[in-house]
Amino acid sequence: MKKFIALLASALCLGVFSIAAADDEAEAFVQGILDEAAPHLGAPTEQEMFAGIAELVDAYVDMPRVSRFVLGQYARKLTDDQKAAYDPLFRKYATQIYQNVLSEYAGETLNVSGSVDRSERDIIVNSKIVNPEPGTNLGDIVVHWRVYRNRDGDLAIVDAGADNIWLALEQREAFRSVIANNGGPPAGIDALIADLREKTSD
Repeated sequence: MKKFIALLASALCLGVFSIAAADDEAEAFVQGILDEAAPHLGAPTEQEMFAGIAELVDAYVDMPRVSRFVLGQYARKLTDDQKAAYDPLFRKYATQIYQNVLSEYAGETLNVSGSVDRSERDIIVNSKIVNPEPGTNLGDIVVHWRVYRNRDGDLAIVDAGADNIWLALEQREAFRSVIANNGGPPAGIDALIADLREKTSD
């Protein structure tokens, strides 16, 4: 028994049982994005705010990776023509989603509040609103950022959400449903592309 306790203590000291740890680099990466986002969220017009958010999405979201993730098992079924149509439509659609979601925090400032390493390359960074307006629930909201670290050590955003509701995960379920309900690929993918085209039409 004493030997077991000694081994357990050693393991804890060495971090053997440390399943999740904070990631300072990922936290600094997200905080930098939030600092850039602050003036955009405080823009005088919605048009200016949306333009600023679109710039951040282009700069920091790994859109190719996200666009494949939301297709799930159907990602490998895309024909060349479907890929050529799908990629720009998804980029526009995803950007609109980020614009609509982040605009809910117009005039607010977000700061990183911690992080969890799911793996060396998969990190969840949490953020909260600074000095939320009294009488609102904004102070209780945790905004999550999923960060991917590639083999070169570069970081990018691959998902975002609030209170454990994730945008890409929700999109994945919706996309797979559209494809499956329209007979699967290739017809189901054509139906998804048509749906995205309709949703992103000006």
